[in-house]
Amino acid sequence: MRLIIPFSLKLVPLILLLSFTNLSALTTIKADNPNFQYTGRIDYTTPDKPIIYWPGTYIKTNFEGSILIIMLDDQTGQSFYNVFVDEDYENPKVIDCISGSQIYLVSATLKDTVHSLMIFRRTEASTGPTKFLGIQINDGKNLLPPPPRKGRKILFYGNSITCGMGNEAPDGGADDKMSQENNFLAYGAIASRLLDADYMCIAKSGIGLMISWFNFTMPDYYYRLNPDDPMSNWDFNEFIPDVVVINLLQNDSWLINNLNPVPDSAQRVSAYVEFVRTIRSRHPNALIVCSLGSMDATKIGSPWPGYIERAVQFLHSADSDTNLATLFFPFDPVWTKHPRVRHHQQMAQSLSNFVGEKMGWITDIENKYFAQQPSNFSLSQNYPNPFNPVTRIRYTIPQLQSTDDNHVLLKVFDILGNEITTLVNERQSPGTYEVEFYCNNSNSNLNDGNLSSGVYFYRLQVGDYIQTKKMVLMQ
Repeated sequence: MRLIIPFSLKLVPLILLLSFTNLSALTTIKADNPNFQYTGRIDYTTPDKPIIYWPGTYIKTNFEGSILIIMLDDQTGQSFYNVFVDEDYENPKVIDCISGSQIYLVSATLKDTVHSLMIFRRTEASTGPTKFLGIQINDGKNLLPPPPRKGRKILFYGNSITCGMGNEAPDGGADDKMSQENNFLAYGAIASRLLDADYMCIAKSGIGLMISWFNFTMPDYYYRLNPDDPMSNWDFNEFIPDVVVINLLQNDSWLINNLNPVPDSAQRVSAYVEFVRTIRSRHPNALIVCSLGSMDATKIGSPWPGYIERAVQFLHSADSDTNLATLFFPFDPVWTKHPRVRHHQQMAQSLSNFVGEKMGWITDIENKYFAQQPSNFSLSQNYPNPFNPVTRIRYTIPQLQSTDDNHVLLKVFDILGNEITTLVNERQSPGTYEVEFYCNNSNSNLNDGNLSSGVYFYRLQVGDYIQTKKMVLMQ
């Protein structure tokens, strides 16, 4: 990662610019050029100075020549942007904005050919808006049409996890440095790339559904064009998503007892129902994935995944809204901070696999972040737990000496040891897997009938390895 050297349009003498290379012969391409392709909630009131607010907003184009300079006018000097040339996504050049109208020299030594360009906002709206003024390239060179838009679109509503807060921080470091928030490597952006979809992110650190770390919540925020202006309305027809992912309630889980009166479980479910209904009114045809995690709101014994399950189950029944699904990212009790990039990668893989299956989307990237072969068996605690009507069980199979040893049995038993059902009975390659156990609905994988409330056990057997864990069904 390399920081880009900024130059002020007003303060730097021309001779200083000329000392880097022959930058005197430049063509300025203003931001209203039709070959700039914008994705995100952007204010185009002044077409040649569009305003960028939201994390994950990006601009694409193709340009000719050996020189690339980017022109930005950042309000606060606290925003950060990734610049990718020729799809070199492993080595972004990072703009650490200076307030005011500035130019940023990306490179003066590119090959004199055609290059792709993506400018991607790393940081969330709290770092302030940025006006994009355009780019400068070699004199006589041109801006070329951008790549075609993706045929798929995904929109995310979330909090700091979705923003990518602290995802580039060292494991032992603090989570709150904006230089270490990189939305490009947050799970939503990664999953969108895995699914070959255009991406939009509406997220803010600290925000909740019923209570936030400040005086407004996501229902007060989700519809805005300008995040700081409650009277600024986004036109939802500008980006019609195929999939909407909601990842909220983490902050609620921390703060809910600060409300007076404290909402009971039914009121928490009702608040979630009403928000999903609001989102459904904005996105009538989208698959809505109601997710949570990967912080401690999904820890073992947490009631918060259950609230979401109950809300979705109610909407399935009351509104006949079957285009709803749930997906929970498990909490690692060893890790108590915001997820780092490696955690986001695993979340993204789970989400992209889930959405790909639900939508029937075929991609050429399969299990990219689960591809590393594990060295040990593991059987995770089911989540949510207690559960009703569905829970998920994750397990890991290492590389074994013989493929004959890779026959996997995953069974469920009642408290008396009677076998209830077999969830897995097949040979599986090394890797991490997740299966769902339904207890009492049309998707039931029981051998017969429903189950009553109580304690049940699930057992993983692979060769000589056997492990059993307890789960609780609450009807």
